[in-house]
This record gives sequence, C-alpha cells and structure tokens, in this order.
Amino acid sequence: MTPGLALFVKTPGRSPVKSRLWPAIGREAAEALYLDCAAAAAETALTLQRDGRLQAYWAMAEAGHDEDADVATASHPWQDFPVIAQGDGGLGERMAQVYATLRAHHGAALLIGTDLPQLSMPALADAVDALVHAKADLVLGPSEDGGFWLVGGRVDLPLAAWTAPRYSTPDARSDFLAALPQGLRVHTLDTAHDLDEPGDLAVVAAALAALPRRTEAQERVSRRLDALLATMAR
Repeated sequence: MTPGLALFVKTPGRSPVKSRLWPAIGREAAEALYLDCAAAAAETALTLQRDGRLQAYWAMAEAGHDEDADVATASHPWQDFPVIAQGDGGLGERMAQVYATLRAHHGAALLIGTDLPQLSMPALADAVDALVHAKADLVLGPSEDGGFWLVGGRVDLPLAAWTAPRYSTPDARSDFLAALPQGLRVHTLDTAHDLDEPGDLAVVAAALAALPRRTEAQERVSRRLDALLATMAR
C-alpha cells in the first residue's frame, strides 16, 4: 500500500489566502508567505514520495470551477505533483470527497494543509507508517488551537464524520473524534502549532528554528518570518 497525500491549497489571486494575517503584514506579504509554506509542506512530502512511501497531490480549490485555472497549461503555482479538485461544498464535504478519491486509488489517504511549514519528515513518516503497517485505522495530528493539522485513514468514513466538526473553532478536533464510528483505532501524532494569525508568526518561527534539519523551503519560510517579525517590531 502506498498512501495518497493531498495538500489542500487555494491559489492566491483567485481565492483569498491567509486573510487573518492581512491586517498585520498586508495581503501581498501574506500571499508570499502562504506560497512558501505550501512549498515547505510539499518538499517534506516529496522526500517520502521519492522513497516510494506515498504519492502526493495538490488538492486545488479552484480546479474544475475557474476557467482560468487551466491545469493542462500549468497556469497556477501548483507544480511537481498531480492536481485534483477539492470539489463542492463546505470544508467537511470537500475533505470527504478528496479522502474518498485517494482511498479509492491508494487504499489509504492523508490530508494536510499549508499551515505547518515546520512539518518534519519523521512526523509525516510516522503517519504513513501507522497506516501502511495497519497500526491504526486513522491517524490524527492535533493542533494547539483545537483543530488538527493532519488526518488520514485506511477505512471508509461516513460523511457525518467530516461535516460534524465546527471547523476553525477550538472544538473541531473533539467534534471529529466524537463523530467517528466506534471501535476505530486512532494513532495520534505530536501536537503542533498552525500558522493562521499574527500571534502565530513567532511561535512557528521558533518551531522552525528548533528543527534539527530544515529543507530549503523551510529555510525560506524561516527567513521570511524573521524579516516580518523584525518589521512588525519597529
């Protein structure tokens, strides 16, 4: 089994990204940071893909909806991996659709966003190994804000499990766990801090600095965060 990994993305200029950062650092800087964070997550995933341990995809919000989002002509920043559509509906419905698509093709599915540039290869490998070696039915990476930075599984889940959570609230993770069918084995990863709001910039910068080894993309994010924090401190 080689799990499929979907990195959920929106395309700057076509959809708003990191809008909660706009008042503090401006829209242009927030969009540039978003793209660097996406590249950092992709670079970590690519390491495992090269080892044959997963197949990564961009789950693109605009694919199939925006005439300008022409995947065939690569008129978007989402390169290196195949692009799949998130589909319609709210976040829960879209996650359910992508999860089901990857399960159908790969047997196991992993979903992550672009809010965790400090994602390390060992952390992602832990999630992959738990599914490949049937140590768990589901894997979940808790975030400190009450949500989750990764969710994956090797079993089908009812739509209600995806739509029940109150996303972007402190109850999202507990709602998701409460809506799961009983008896599922859940492997919990280390808790991490998402990059969503101005107060997260310094926390994520420190998490990147604490990594024993950083990828080139993580180095770019680290430098960008240091520059933003220095500007905000003036």
